Amino acid sequence: MGAINFILFETAIGRCGIAWGARGVVGVQLPEVSERATRTRLLRRFPGASEALPSPEAQSAVDGIVALLSGEATDLSDVVLDMDDLPPFHRRVYALVRAILPGATLSYGEVAARIGAPHARRRPRRRSGAWA
Repeated sequence: MGAINFILFETAIGRCGIAWGARGVVGVQLPEVSERATRTRLLRRFPGASEALPSPEAQSAVDGIVALLSGEATDLSDVVLDMDDLPPFHRRVYALVRAILPGATLSYGEVAARIGAPHARRRPRRRSGAWA
């Protein structure tokens, strides 16, 4: 992975973050308990990332995320993602879920079945005698 940049930005649910490189967005961070915690979490995921002004493509993604988190029916499928470092399984998942129309849903099991990995669905975890 080449040089990664990031920015934190305000949304209706708090301060989010986005990281990008030359080939597209590599990650988005939802708000943590504080801006500092959000920045720390993003930098833990992308060590060495530099805070910078967003590229036009990253700014377009930020604008779409802000609109979506404000309740607008926004389609983010045109945001370019850099998935080169992702395993093939994750790439298939992203390709499928990015094609889900706004307002539509698929369960984990439906996603798993559609990508040809029906046993990859999430299973309930047991914690302290209760289902989590």
